[in-house]
Amino acid sequence: MAENKAEFDDLDAVFAAARKTAPEPSAALLARIEADALRVAAERQPGTGAARGRATPPARHRRAGIWQGISAALGGRGAVAGLLSATLAGLWLGFSPPQGLATLTQSVTQSVLGSSTSLDGLDLIPSIDTVLTTQG
Repeated sequence: MAENKAEFDDLDAVFAAARKTAPEPSAALLARIEADALRVAAERQPGTGAARGRATPPARHRRAGIWQGISAALGGRGAVAGLLSATLAGLWLGFSPPQGLATLTQSVTQSVLGSSTSLDGLDLIPSIDTVLTTQG
């Protein structure tokens, strides 16, 4: 442990010395950076395509469409793709359920509601006639 403490003290001294003498960029480097920045700024200004010898068209602002708004509200393309795939999987399982799903559903329902409950008389989507006859 004592060796590690001594090594850490040596490292602390090296880091302290490095903090005291911060490197300064040379004047040549700063001049190259400034020249590059001025060149890029000139290329990006509308109407001056200096690098390619042609005028760049002005930027057009497009309004976001309805689907872009919905996608942004839901969390982006990934969230929309996840919701779409879950919806399609639900529709697929709803229209053509696997063979063992009915048995599993019945066993779970009987364990929760009791053994005398049957799913045959259960109407999950009642018609309007059923609602009207039970109300009156």
